[in-house]
Amino acid sequence: MNYKQLLSEVIKFQSASTDAQYQDEIQKTVNWYKNIFETDGFKVNVITGYDNPIIIASYAADPQYKTCLIYGHYDVQPASKNEGWDNDPFTLTEKNGRLVARGVIDNKGQNLVHISTVIELIKEKSLGYNVTFMIEGNEETGSPHLETFIKDNQELLEADFVMISDGEISGGVPNIEVSFRGGFNSTLTVTVGTQDLHSGLYGSAAPNAIHELGKVIASLYDKENKVAVPGFYDDVLPVTQELLDNNKTIPYSTEEYKRITGRHAMLSEQGYDFYTQTGLRPAIEISGIQAGYMGDGYRNAIPYKATAKINFRLVKNQNAQTIIEKFKQQVRSILPEYADFVFETVGPYEGVVLDTNNPYVQKAKIILELIWQKNAILKYNGGGLPIATYFDSILNIPQVLIPLANEDCNMHGANENFAVDYCEKGLAFSKRFLSKE
Repeated sequence: MNYKQLLSEVIKFQSASTDAQYQDEIQKTVNWYKNIFETDGFKVNVITGYDNPIIIASYAADPQYKTCLIYGHYDVQPASKNEGWDNDPFTLTEKNGRLVARGVIDNKGQNLVHISTVIELIKEKSLGYNVTFMIEGNEETGSPHLETFIKDNQELLEADFVMISDGEISGGVPNIEVSFRGGFNSTLTVTVGTQDLHSGLYGSAAPNAIHELGKVIASLYDKENKVAVPGFYDDVLPVTQELLDNNKTIPYSTEEYKRITGRHAMLSEQGYDFYTQTGLRPAIEISGIQAGYMGDGYRNAIPYKATAKINFRLVKNQNAQTIIEKFKQQVRSILPEYADFVFETVGPYEGVVLDTNNPYVQKAKIILELIWQKNAILKYNGGGLPIATYFDSILNIPQVLIPLANEDCNMHGANENFAVDYCEKGLAFSKRFLSKE
């Protein structure tokens, strides 16, 4: 089967790791990968005990060859047609030069570029590396047990370098990713009592949990778009002129930003461009709020509880536990004595900056520029990729991080898509890189 045929099959599985109701779909996904690999001569291990199963599939082309470890993840974000999709999100469709489906970018489609390439090269007897695929199923939930898995299975993952394709191409030019922010997810719950109260009988007298939570949220940023939590920037490394100059080489259009994001403005600290702000500066983002009555009509009750989901994006050198304590101190200083709070965190992980001074990255750069006929740029990524941090600190081998997706792919959103021309360039890159010299 060719790439598109394989993609249409694996897309069908609703392998969402964020919801336990999809466990059967996750198992079907794992079985699909196992069958695909075993059919083409891979040695396959499906390892359990670290949350969702992890697939390790190895193919030894020649004992003299270097070994390439290719990482990917099979889990996806949930999706349903009523969230704005033009079609069933788990049926691959092609429209206006785009392959559309949940997971087509994040990450089934990008990882499958390398899987289908390796299978093709095996059949052509022209594979230039021994290859091990590591495909996990908890990336969308922060990979909480992945660090332990890597420590426990270093022999199984032994390789000369790592390749990962799990991101978007910025500026319409080939990207080589060199850093990722760390961070964690959290839930802040504020309570001011034990029950909701009638707003007519108690309005303006009884505390309102939404009001108190709102004060905390409003305190997070100052007028210069800097996080206002005391001590938040204590360990943040300064942005050098060299980094600023690098980021200015990445093509950027305000109009294109507005088109892709649907936002009317780009916020930044003074003197920082978009790529510096998102790639090299930390952030706190409110990602959801739950409180009070939001059904039809009006209940007219004063909420006793309000909850916010909060995402922290930290840069290298920032320590998550230190930031957690500083944030809790900030919350306590703002809330009145009659308000209590609980702050829960999930999966803190560190940011990483990779060393690109190795032959594998240099080879990738040459091939990318040959295929794209454009200069490749170094990208400091605003997203998080815990696996890159763990590979760096545990395996301590070079990493080649090459995003393949178009910038307007709408990752995590409705009509997630892979531009066909970007997909074709990705397949061409993978084949040239992994082929015999």
